[in-house]
Amino acid sequence: MKCITLFMSFAVLWRSVFPDQCETPLGRNSQCVSIYNCPSLLTAFEQRPLPSHAISFLRQSQCGFEGYIPRVCCGPMPSPASGQQTTKRPPSVARPTEGEDPKYDEDSFPESRDKCGVETGADRIYGGQITELDEFPWMALLGYRPRNNGQLTYQCGGVLINHRYILSAAHCVVGEIEKAVGKLTSARLGEYDTQTDIDCEASECADPPQEISVHSAYPHPGFNDRNKNRKDDIAIIRLARRATYSSYVQPICLIDNRFRLSAGDDVFVAGWGKTLDGKSSPIKLKLNLPIFKKSECSTKYRTLGADLTDNQLCAGGVFAQDACRGDSGGPLMRKTPSGTWETVAVVSFGYGCGRDGWPGVYTSVANYIDWIQETIATSNV
Repeated sequence: MKCITLFMSFAVLWRSVFPDQCETPLGRNSQCVSIYNCPSLLTAFEQRPLPSHAISFLRQSQCGFEGYIPRVCCGPMPSPASGQQTTKRPPSVARPTEGEDPKYDEDSFPESRDKCGVETGADRIYGGQITELDEFPWMALLGYRPRNNGQLTYQCGGVLINHRYILSAAHCVVGEIEKAVGKLTSARLGEYDTQTDIDCEASECADPPQEISVHSAYPHPGFNDRNKNRKDDIAIIRLARRATYSSYVQPICLIDNRFRLSAGDDVFVAGWGKTLDGKSSPIKLKLNLPIFKKSECSTKYRTLGADLTDNQLCAGGVFAQDACRGDSGGPLMRKTPSGTWETVAVVSFGYGCGRDGWPGVYTSVANYIDWIQETIATSNV
């Protein structure tokens, strides 16, 4: 901890003397600028598919933040070396599982505090956009099957809260999504890069993702698609089989129902949602956001005909930085002083995406702890 503090103090001193100078990963002198002002690296980030060498180089190029926008040491993107050795990737084994596991009493409760919210990379410094391979291992992608039995697509997110249950948004399991996208049929855990069957970074490869069929979904009874404010936009999803915990699949803790966040507090969102140019990212991304003052947020959304409730909170409001469609149902998270990760809210809706001065609206988990626990307990009998 002392080393990290010393490093950050040195970084602040360096920026005060040489505010924009930096050295690229290739050893060239350059300027530390917003990624949106560095065409070569922004173009690299927008590649589809995004090569593993590009992911690594982009991460090495990060040099700070401009508000909540990552800065990069701007320079040319290297081409992968000819003959560069690549990790052999085994064939895909992520298929929906069939049948149902026996019931376990421990699945009737959210995971205990000593077994949730833990990451293997405990000493990493958070910030930026591209996650590490094992970062946020509780993230889930929700798969939908069209009525014509077409191809499975992933449209929403969620978080694993024990071996059997996922927390998400009600609008991800009922209502308009069933007509527009299809029926929720599966959940994918341990995913990182949707372009590859097995995700690798350098010599490290993750376990194959776990694709598990959905047994049932429980939207909050107060949710109604017709409500502009998306009141009670929260849901519990029960998996047909238990997830297997690993370095890449872990549950997240639920926030204590007595804890309240204040305006300006730092929180995180993560997911594969749309980027600034409107495309979904194949790589799991993260974003650091501030909690937005609730009274100001309510006033803004009231002009759109949406009266926010006490069970909702707001975060973001910084241009080009927001949770976008595709991240619906995903988590708003905080890291406690003890290093445990908690989910504090569920991504619900917003006014556009990354619109300056307009925060996103989230369903506060603290206000639904009793409902979550009761739903899990009654559905696991």
